[in-house]
Amino acid sequence: MSIKEAQSLFAEEADIAGTFSGRPLFFGGPLEECFFLLGPREGASAADDVVGRTGLFEEVMPGVHYGTRESVGCAAELVKRGVAGVRDFRFFDGFCGWEREQLRDEVRAGLWRVAACSPAVLGLTGIGGGLWEEVQQLVGKRRVW
Repeated sequence: MSIKEAQSLFAEEADIAGTFSGRPLFFGGPLEECFFLLGPREGASAADDVVGRTGLFEEVMPGVHYGTRESVGCAAELVKRGVAGVRDFRFFDGFCGWEREQLRDEVRAGLWRVAACSPAVLGLTGIGGGLWEEVQQLVGKRRVW
């Protein structure tokens, strides 16, 4: 599904159909509403983090920012002004969440695989199953069963 097909999931006043119409929409999980991640511009360093200095979005790790359906209009404006590129964004429908200590217990039980993350992961080219394979190649093979 593309952003254009799912525009109703985002704030109605945002002009995302035109700005982000070609971007894919990823399924993030069964909870809540849509959000997006904004990674650093290709070749940019942390010192070049113009988006972070705007204060519009919450930084979740150096160079990676989080926005909600209410702030997608600001994201479109950053693209129009040339501060960010369309390909710097990754949109998600929903997210996953855990109760306090639930995730820790599930990791200890071997239900999840933990890996370090970096802004480079946002730049992976795969979509759907291809993205999963790319991430697995980054973290290495592990026998599940």
